[in-house]
Amino acid sequence: MIDILAITTPFFIIIFIGSFSCKMGWFTQEHGQTLARFAFFVVLPPFMFLSITSSPITASINVSFVFQYEISTIIIFFTAFIIARKFFSLSNSDPAMFALNASYPNYGYIGIPLCILAFGHKAAIPMALILVADTVVLLTLTAVSEAQSNSSSLQRSLKNVALSMGRNPLLLSVLLGFSALTFGITLPKTPILLLEILAGAAAPTALFALGVTLIGQSISSVKNELGLLIVLKLAIHPILTALIFLSWSMIGFSKLDVVWIKVAILFSCLPIAANVFALSQFYKAYSGISAAAIMGSTIIASITVPLTLFFLKNLG
Repeated sequence: MIDILAITTPFFIIIFIGSFSCKMGWFTQEHGQTLARFAFFVVLPPFMFLSITSSPITASINVSFVFQYEISTIIIFFTAFIIARKFFSLSNSDPAMFALNASYPNYGYIGIPLCILAFGHKAAIPMALILVADTVVLLTLTAVSEAQSNSSSLQRSLKNVALSMGRNPLLLSVLLGFSALTFGITLPKTPILLLEILAGAAAPTALFALGVTLIGQSISSVKNELGLLIVLKLAIHPILTALIFLSWSMIGFSKLDVVWIKVAILFSCLPIAANVFALSQFYKAYSGISAAAIMGSTIIASITVPLTLFFLKNLG
């Protein structure tokens, strides 16, 4: 528990500083939106690019592992998308953002340090595989769902999908990073240093902007949406992931190292990623509720994640 809190406490403090600064009048909601755009367009892409290019996956791409994890991600995404439309009557880009909230774990700021702490160097390859595959899948699903929700015809829908994916810097940075990793492209020292400097600002900027946005948000009218998002992300997602990996193993399709399975389950039980807030600002949809969901899921995860980790550490 102490180790988990040591990782998540700075996360909360930066969000609190953002909210406090807004309360004091030092920053306004408009400033928060500007900071979110800065995070999304300037500092998060280098962070994603470096995260992927530093991943040790080229020699150990396990298609079965990636496939099993992504089945879980895709099921959660589309289940949440349907619920958002049918039960909460969300429209336009909101269902896509609701689905992203339900399925996008906080790998970078919480998951990676936590897995290294729990499982050591053996966790590096499965973490990298999930980071790359899940980011590509989720950003693509969001772009496609958002574009189709705002289109009236198939031709216009396909055009909007292409435009949405082409103007998404996070998705482009992931694809560039994966291409560089696949083809063994190494950047010179100076560009790498520039990217590292920019990437270092990603977490504090995104979290501070999130804190600013939380001020003035009324959640009483959307508490059912928030509650379901948190349940989907912190409970249903890891349970589904565990069931898929267990079923796959029992059928006999593949035998995975138990550490890989534990990493998959731990990653799926993480709270909602701060990147979701930046994406919600980019798509101009569901940003206030996304901010509240990220904060709420992270608070509750400070209890549920240690419990999951305790279970995994004592499992085989």
